[in-house]
Amino acid sequence: MVRLPKVLTGLPDPGALVEDDTRPVAPDGLPGLMKRLGYGFEDAALLRVALTLGSWANEHRDSGWPSNACLEFFGDAVLGLVAADALWRRFPSLAEGELTRLRAAVVSETSFAAAAREIDLGRWLYLGRGDLKRGGRDHPSTLADAVEAVLGAVFLDARESDAGGLESAAAVFETLMGDRIAALRPEHGLDPKSRLQHWAQGRYRITPVYTREGDPPPPDAPRWSARVELRFNDGRVRVLGRGQGRSLKQAERAAAQLALDALDQGGEEAGL
Repeated sequence: MVRLPKVLTGLPDPGALVEDDTRPVAPDGLPGLMKRLGYGFEDAALLRVALTLGSWANEHRDSGWPSNACLEFFGDAVLGLVAADALWRRFPSLAEGELTRLRAAVVSETSFAAAAREIDLGRWLYLGRGDLKRGGRDHPSTLADAVEAVLGAVFLDARESDAGGLESAAAVFETLMGDRIAALRPEHGLDPKSRLQHWAQGRYRITPVYTREGDPPPPDAPRWSARVELRFNDGRVRVLGRGQGRSLKQAERAAAQLALDALDQGGEEAGL
């Protein structure tokens, strides 16, 4: 019995490349990506769909390939379950609210984009020319969406082949996110500004200060910039990070997250 949505049936041969300048740049094709995911697709066409952005599908309407939007939607639901399970096993004694905050920290565009870059997922994406010109192979939201679509494809492929949909999706999630889950601490469930404040007060007994950079952006193109810094009693100022966002609040949050990332990389991990 066919259990796939109609849009995912009767797909073309996934091994046949469209010979134009939008084709993926990975030399080892879909088998190379399967090896990095740790999962071998029975129906490689599902993985091919997961890698196909709407911009490519619109430019190649006669190709027979739909965009990954349907798999992204489905993968989001799969992701929620496997992430919750992984976190519950990692922190069996934490309360629901703490687990919810940790899941928000893990299930984020930043985390998924980083995981995608580690396996070089962008090399396998099918992007329209406009996305390619804008650097779509490394765009955070594009990479994060593709990760969700891949997880959805894994679930459906494994379910169709009776290999255990959730088990297979959880195994791929472990491949992509396992190190991040293992590195988590309960305080990571706090938002970046709160985490940075705890670190600064614990280490220096001062509170980080956020400052807008530049003039307010025009309403039709909101792009705020902010920095976060420590101001010591002796007059020294240490800039911890700079960020941007569609609002000043988002820019401050981005600055705090970049500061935390820099502190982790630099070894100043106390309280982070």
